[in-house]
Amino acid sequence: MTTVATALTRVSRAATIEAPRGYDAPSFASNGGANRFEASPASGSTSPRAYAIDWPRGWCALTDLQSARAVNVDASFKDPLDEASTLAVFVTRDVRERSVDERFGTLRDDARRRAESAARQRTIGARAGETRSASGRALRAHVIETEVGGGTAGRFGSAVELVKVFVDAETCTEYLVRATASKAAWPKVRNELRAAVESFEFVRE
Repeated sequence: MTTVATALTRVSRAATIEAPRGYDAPSFASNGGANRFEASPASGSTSPRAYAIDWPRGWCALTDLQSARAVNVDASFKDPLDEASTLAVFVTRDVRERSVDERFGTLRDDARRRAESAARQRTIGARAGETRSASGRALRAHVIETEVGGGTAGRFGSAVELVKVFVDAETCTEYLVRATASKAAWPKVRNELRAAVESFEFVRE
């Protein structure tokens, strides 16, 4: 009975929330946790390897992925209750560099460049990370959190952008997983968004 009631509550809640234009209705995983997205070349993804990523419950998935993928956005999700809160995967093919450091410089250089890309921005966190390749090899990643504002954040005022970027040298592909939230919402959602970004993994088809 409790399971049925919980399911009905989720359906009722989703029905009362209007999805952003171009996005599906809010999604609630049946297990009560995060939603799961999987992409593969067979499904139209521009990624040469299949991958999966968790995305927050109650969020909406972008409908027109074919158009988005033409500009390197391979997957995109949005919080219908906070327009500034988004999660996206960008896939860039045919990069010449063999590692994230070769492509963006040191972690410090990369963080500084992202902060200096617009006025009134600052780095609030930067660390080295990694992602496992499809063959199990460790791929070095840059994980950077930047407080953005002004022209970058637009009408949202200040916001926080979290990126994890790495290069798969075997397929000459750059992957960038980016999560954003308004500065006001960040303290409440940062753990969930950090977990979503870190959940990215290559999967075997």
